[in-house]
Amino acid sequence: MAKKNLLDNLDDMLDEDLDMITSNKLNPSQFNPNLVSKSSAEPVNDLFMIPVEQLVSFQRKGESDFSVWDEDELNDMANKMDTDGAYEPIIVRQIDNDKYEILAGEHRVKASKIKGISKIKSIVYGACSDEKAMDIFLLTNLQRRKMKISDSIYGWSMFAKNHPNINNKDALENATYITDIFNTEKLPITMTQYYRYVKMSSLIKEFINVLDNGKISIRVGYELSFFSGANQKMFLPFISKLSEEKVKAIRHYIDKENGVLTEQVIDKYLNTAVKPSESRSKGQYDSKLRTSMAKIRKRITEQIKPVYYDKADDIITQALSEFLINHPEYKV
Repeated sequence: MAKKNLLDNLDDMLDEDLDMITSNKLNPSQFNPNLVSKSSAEPVNDLFMIPVEQLVSFQRKGESDFSVWDEDELNDMANKMDTDGAYEPIIVRQIDNDKYEILAGEHRVKASKIKGISKIKSIVYGACSDEKAMDIFLLTNLQRRKMKISDSIYGWSMFAKNHPNINNKDALENATYITDIFNTEKLPITMTQYYRYVKMSSLIKEFINVLDNGKISIRVGYELSFFSGANQKMFLPFISKLSEEKVKAIRHYIDKENGVLTEQVIDKYLNTAVKPSESRSKGQYDSKLRTSMAKIRKRITEQIKPVYYDKADDIITQALSEFLINHPEYKV
């Protein structure tokens, strides 16, 4: 059986929790109704109704946080709710008899308050470690929200702090806490992507905003993250000219040639032509070309109608030829 994708498994996780609550088989370390104060949480339909005034934000977020919805987005969510509130329950952990920490669903809580709803359907973890709570908070947010690059940077960098032993692909894919929480064996992210997001947490706020606005690519942001905060600020006047190859060339000048970064140095390198072949090997293009061609051929084959089967080879050849004309960088 193919391994399930982590970010596609949250619904399965919630369903399993509800089934286990109903059958009284849920591990007490995950959910223990006896630990939930009956004076504040009302059992209903295998869930608990938690008063909104007893819900608090997750306390271990750090100095930063995921991006928050604006007023219009929250109002839109509130307008779509019925009098019973959000269809999907939030996930909380009890921190004392009167307070419940929101691990997943803070926007639903805010929208419920706008709607005037006093109690919210919740899955309650009566005993949940800080490490596990952080994983639930981070990974459910990384799944559910419309992701900004800043959200990925914050989420995965906090995940790295929560699990500092992750330093290679095996450690990332075989972490037992992932299996325990989400019934899966690997994260939906490559080691390269993971490392890139974690590294970019050292970017200054101005460049985080520029990334979110799409004015520079993730690859450029990654290269910039190797510079100190003071040096990053020197690049700000040149945002429209930045490219991965040129920033990488400046990095080489600073790190390998012991150069001193100045705005004059940046201007010089940004106005010097750098060919992609200087920074990427032919092997990388070969691999990328083969992958792209295979995908294109598969898609064309799937879309060719039976009446054109005898001309399939010609159609595919023509399509691939046109692709190479439009993308000369793939020619080898």
